[in-house]
Amino acid sequence: MIAVWSAAQIQGSRDYQEDRFGVVENNTILYRGKRYPFAAGLFPAHYSLYVLADGMGGMGHGEQAASTVVEVFIETFINLGNDGLAPAERLRSALEQANQAIADIVSREPHKRGMGATLVALLWDSQAGTVQWLSVGDSLLQHFRNQLLEPLNEKHTFDNLAKRYAAQGNDEKAAELMVHGGTLSSAVDGRPIPEVDQPPQPLAVAHSDLVILASDGLETLSEQQITNTLTDHAPDWLKAADGESGSRALASCRDALFDQLREARAPHQDNCTVILIGWQDTPTPLAERQRS
Repeated sequence: MIAVWSAAQIQGSRDYQEDRFGVVENNTILYRGKRYPFAAGLFPAHYSLYVLADGMGGMGHGEQAASTVVEVFIETFINLGNDGLAPAERLRSALEQANQAIADIVSREPHKRGMGATLVALLWDSQAGTVQWLSVGDSLLQHFRNQLLEPLNEKHTFDNLAKRYAAQGNDEKAAELMVHGGTLSSAVDGRPIPEVDQPPQPLAVAHSDLVILASDGLETLSEQQITNTLTDHAPDWLKAADGESGSRALASCRDALFDQLREARAPHQDNCTVILIGWQDTPTPLAERQRS
């Protein structure tokens, strides 16, 4: 199978854009609307890497944090290409270096203390037919199959952490944490990261599956609205004959999500970035089709 994707972002009602994303495939980094080629052999040809960060810190610090996290994460992952590390270890090492980069900035410029970003990074392995991921914070990673939308990653917020303590019977700790509501309980901010979502086993994907990476600005829409939008556009995606038509179908679906965000007119609509990824059967080479 091959992975096909489409990505874009909107600013919402904010005066700034604190989301950043990058995609690595075919010895090329796609970042901030530009393509940056790098030497062959550093990044396995059967990998594709999708990275999204949502900055926090205000006064431009969130934008700097998100940029730093995406850039250092991608650079580290690529530079680890020949050291024999397993993909999961490479993802974790890239996270550690990105976190250290934020710590270095804060050390040099103490007034930027509190800057940081959420992170979600997804690695597609075309040889294995699987994806694996690492996430910190509350950005979204969702899987759509057979008209069902399911979250893949944990959301690192204090209210979710409180629910876990309550489920364990520790009501006192749960009440203590619930006071903080939906505030982030884990972020890439230069300090030790208390929570990282990184399942031990990759997820096998199938032809016609879709995966969404998104910043939390998408949560203006309900899961049902997102599901309905993906379902409405699934026929076009399923009919796509090649990567180009597949990308168009995914772009149309992504734009429909953005249209709904605009129509919602949420007074404090956050920045929203969406990376929509789908899988198609590998096209049969022309020579083989002619022989059949």
